[in-house]
Amino acid sequence: MRSSKAKQQDTPTALKPSMATRLRNYFLAGVLVTAPVSITLWLVWELLSLVDNQVTPFVPPKWNPETYLPFALPGLGILIALLALTLIGAITAGYLGRVIIKTSERLLSRVPVVRSIYSWTRQVFETVLSQKSNAFREVVLIEYPCRGSWAVGFITGRTSGEVQDLTTETVYNVFVPATPNPTTGFLLFIPERDIRRLDYSIEEGIKLVISGGIVKPPAKDQALRDWRGTASPSAQTAASAQATEREDGAAEGADDHGKERPHRRGFLARLQTYFFTGVLVTAPVTITVWLAWKFISYVDSKVTPMIPAVWNPENYLPFTLPGLGLVLIFIGLTAVGFLTAGLLGRSLVRTGERLLDRLPVIRGLYSAVKQIFETVFKEQSEAFREVVLIEYPRRGSWAIGFITGDATTEIQEQTPSRSINIFLPTTPNPTSGFLLFLPREEARHLSMTVEEGIKMVVSGGIVTPLSPEEKEAPRESGRDDDRPSPPRTRKRAKAAAL
Repeated sequence: MRSSKAKQQDTPTALKPSMATRLRNYFLAGVLVTAPVSITLWLVWELLSLVDNQVTPFVPPKWNPETYLPFALPGLGILIALLALTLIGAITAGYLGRVIIKTSERLLSRVPVVRSIYSWTRQVFETVLSQKSNAFREVVLIEYPCRGSWAVGFITGRTSGEVQDLTTETVYNVFVPATPNPTTGFLLFIPERDIRRLDYSIEEGIKLVISGGIVKPPAKDQALRDWRGTASPSAQTAASAQATEREDGAAEGADDHGKERPHRRGFLARLQTYFFTGVLVTAPVTITVWLAWKFISYVDSKVTPMIPAVWNPENYLPFTLPGLGLVLIFIGLTAVGFLTAGLLGRSLVRTGERLLDRLPVIRGLYSAVKQIFETVFKEQSEAFREVVLIEYPRRGSWAIGFITGDATTEIQEQTPSRSINIFLPTTPNPTSGFLLFLPREEARHLSMTVEEGIKMVVSGGIVTPLSPEEKEAPRESGRDDDRPSPPRTRKRAKAAAL
């Protein structure tokens, strides 16, 4: 027999990794361990700092604990924001709070641009925060962009209104996000038969999209086994029986009419309701005011420095005038339009255009910009005046587009039938998208306005305009809204019966 030492010599031994290889493995292991923790802590710290910087300055010094402490309190702003939102929700639950909200809404509805931003922002928050809402609560798999190719999407609601009326079957609003930025993508209308629901949470679906498929959700059976641990089959059966009993008890809690019996909610449940009410009340107003303030501040920062010091009223006043630049732009554009309507103004415009036409690069840019503005603002123009429903990116999948005009002669010659230019916007940023050329008969015209179409695209299908029949329903009933009519008195009822 050969000795064991000889056998070991015949067996090939594994080569030991070199020092450089081991150092590289140690380095990669260190990155793998520290990077997720570091990035998570950094994001949390940035969020805390952002909220603290925005909220803490509004706290009076005598109420700010940092005034009396030798150190700062990270997260103080978030704590104050939570308390303030909960307090606002509690106040608005009463009569006085509802009166204040209605008065504020009336004031905002009178401002032309602000009322549009406020209306769709409020509708988005009401839909998302509603307990019965399905917005972004289900992950699905759809065939995109063609048959046989699949993509992850998020259902934002069941299609209603005109879009549902123009399709022949039940359709759902599906938001298909981009990778690695899931905040942009496309809003599609997919038939129910083409939707395959995934047993993923919204968080798991977003992780899958952001990572480009690297971070995969765990298998549900494996996750269930991990959760159950070493529980015996009898214990699992007992747990399922308890769950069944809870469901039966919940069913017995309903009365004969199918309504649940009223019960007193706990203190934490009421606080949660007050908090979400506070978010629902303050978020639309805050976002609207913030956008308006940012726009006014941007215009003021560009225009105010151009005003001569002698003509600037802020030099004689002890305070600034927000919106001064916006007012000056409005007055200036009106004055320029008045001057160019005369003979001298038209001569100056033609002279300026001749000078620009002699500059190689600038003339091309000027002609393109001028043509865009002339097309959009022309009264007979069809640019962004009509909303259509098109099949995109395949048959059976629908998307909203905007007609920008007829295709050029050269494109008409290359296409089989009369084509139109359709701009297909992305969600939630409608300033980017695709330019498509489709036959006019393949575009289904919608009666919704361009503003309503943009709201639907920006909200990812959460804000859905009413159909023409639904808009006419309140008018046919003789009222301006869908509020229930007041009960009739006995005299009116008797007169109606006669």
